[in-house]
Amino acid sequence: MDIFFLPPAELEHAITSGDYRGLRATAAREKTAYQDACARAPAWEYGADSAPATDSANSWQGLGGSPGSISGEVFIITDPAQFADFPQGAILVARTTNPAWTPLFYHAAGVITESGGPLSHGAVTARELGIPAVMGIRDACYRLTNGQRVKIDGSLGRVIIL
Repeated sequence: MDIFFLPPAELEHAITSGDYRGLRATAAREKTAYQDACARAPAWEYGADSAPATDSANSWQGLGGSPGSISGEVFIITDPAQFADFPQGAILVARTTNPAWTPLFYHAAGVITESGGPLSHGAVTARELGIPAVMGIRDACYRLTNGQRVKIDGSLGRVIIL
């Protein structure tokens, strides 16, 4: 059991009362929450005013990275070990990209990133290749799932779930 993930009040209660039931489940739940929080990009990475706050349940506003519009299935990449799994013609979804990710852009129909803006690597590469890109969609890797259909509009910086 990962005792370090137990809230201090629960740990103190267990010690003083002798009731240790449920501590394993609590520790596992808290550890999962911690790992999820660590995997997300921090708020400072987005910037305070990175994109207008006009999100709705199925429509998110980001920053236009590369003009154009496309509809298709998303494929989320969170680790370079997943590069070989990327399907031809999918919409690439990532926290951010760097030059090592460039080969994926040749197979992508479009790009969505959680961070970045018009001058980020992902936006510049997408413009060079003529594929639409929307940057700054907060928590895109968590709000979308592989195979989900979306429409992206790189001119308006908009992502719409279909």
